[in-house]
Amino acid sequence: MPSPTMEKSLLYKLHSHERAEGVIASPDLFEEVFSSKYGKVRIYKILQVSEESKQWAADPKNKLCDEGGWFCPGQYPPGLIPILNRKKDFAQLEDFNRGPADEEYQQKYHEGLSNRQQKVKQAMGPRKEL
Repeated sequence: MPSPTMEKSLLYKLHSHERAEGVIASPDLFEEVFSSKYGKVRIYKILQVSEESKQWAADPKNKLCDEGGWFCPGQYPPGLIPILNRKKDFAQLEDFNRGPADEEYQQKYHEGLSNRQQKVKQAMGPRKEL
């Protein structure tokens, strides 16, 4: 059962489109063009893309490539900037490269994890050699 926040997300709607009861990605905006044998990969065509966006994406000066021109990660179109400025990047709890801001939280998390592992070991009793 997804959380209310997850249930509203685009990712959940595209992942579960017509596979979970009542979940449908907008047919006016998305067309499923490929689904792998076991449904682990799904590819959608985005519909109703404006001509302005198509022209921007086709313009070579908007492709940010390295000197050799073989690696071109690109960039987001200007119309998405206001939306992207509101986002909060996903950060994995165990990401130790983030700095000290969440150090106390991480310490408590790992202590709790360690305590759970100790409780499981105690409940299982000593290991018996075969």
